[in-house]
Amino acid sequence: MKKLMSGILVSAMAVSTVLGGMTAFADDGSTQGTNTFVDGGTDIQFWTFQELHVPFWTSMADEWNKQNPDRPINMTVTTGESHALQEKLLTACAAGEGTPDMADIEIGYYGSFLNGQYLIPIDDAVEPYKDDIVYSRVAMYGDGEHVYGADFHLGATVTYYNMDIMNEAGIDPATINTWDDFHEAGKTVLEKTGKPMATVEVSDLFLPQAMLLEKGVQYVDADGNPNIATQEHADVINFIREMLADGTIQITPGGGFHTEEWYGFMNGGGCASITIPLWYMGRFTDYMTDLKGKMAIYPMPVWNDGDVHEVLQGGTGTSVIKGTENEQLCKDFLAFAKLSKEGCTYEWKELGFDPIRTELWDDPAITEDPDNKFLQFFTTNPFDILKANGTDLTAPDISGSYSATYSVLVSTTYANAFENSVDEDAMELLQNEQDTIVY
Repeated sequence: MKKLMSGILVSAMAVSTVLGGMTAFADDGSTQGTNTFVDGGTDIQFWTFQELHVPFWTSMADEWNKQNPDRPINMTVTTGESHALQEKLLTACAAGEGTPDMADIEIGYYGSFLNGQYLIPIDDAVEPYKDDIVYSRVAMYGDGEHVYGADFHLGATVTYYNMDIMNEAGIDPATINTWDDFHEAGKTVLEKTGKPMATVEVSDLFLPQAMLLEKGVQYVDADGNPNIATQEHADVINFIREMLADGTIQITPGGGFHTEEWYGFMNGGGCASITIPLWYMGRFTDYMTDLKGKMAIYPMPVWNDGDVHEVLQGGTGTSVIKGTENEQLCKDFLAFAKLSKEGCTYEWKELGFDPIRTELWDDPAITEDPDNKFLQFFTTNPFDILKANGTDLTAPDISGSYSATYSVLVSTTYANAFENSVDEDAMELLQNEQDTIVY
């Protein structure tokens, strides 16, 4: 297999010295946080691209120290802008120096680290938790022989509906089962309210990837080669193009679902729905607060009646980096933080991440907590969908050329398919895009 070829730009990160248990902000926007240091603790350096993850890791280090006083950890968590930090990590791994002990690796980059063999297998640390979790959320960060990472959440993809718009249109989301149902409902929504049913990103891939995964097709083939020039993918593009043509779908303001333009548009009642994983609940509570009490969560549509709503998307694979002097301690702590009841409870209560640990789905203290801000925000209960879907879930294949393929998809493919070259034959467009992938 060819190795990923990339022009790496290293961004130096200036960080401040901090006191134990505190967070400091540097001029470049990076931060450092620590847990409460203890005498005799092992120093662990951790990198993450998400500032919201910092208190999770420092809190879990404190909890680890309570439960494992004979193996204490003094953890320093550093974060910075996602792309710069991921590329800095990849550069350090390739050089074999300057790496942290552990890191959060965004799913779009993860294949590069697998290809480079920069990560340490964590199979033995995961084994005690295996029967308690949705294992596909760990197995996806592997090579078929070993696993190297674990996620923060399940990442079950759902459809969020603005019930003010749906009620005005006289549409009950419970009656929407297939994508054809969704399209027809969108025509009514547009006619009755003047609002589009949804939007499609041109700088990310959540809607088309979810639709494609439901067809059982991945962006890479069984050998890890790019696999975007398929008839199934062309069918997805053509379906979305049909909705674009009649106005039931529009291009996402700002290009993606994590932009200020989009948040303002959706918060103002700009469209009726968004299809994206359950971890997106936190984006609503943080950035679209006017929608509290208006949004309902339902299973995402499927292609055919009888199909299972079972797609997982997005993710962050936390891994132990080769070169650490504390391999076993890091592996055991990683598994504890991500897969234990304590860790999964924190992830749900504080971050709104759908738990990978299935026992929490039936725990009334979790599923019926009247003080939980996520349960308060939405008019339906997300755990109902988790229990209905079960644990046999389809995760993206991020092996081989996935990182390089992902980069092309979010930089040119969907922008061309839905905005710049809408009249080009979908199969021809996809073949041209696939031919540009270098890996």
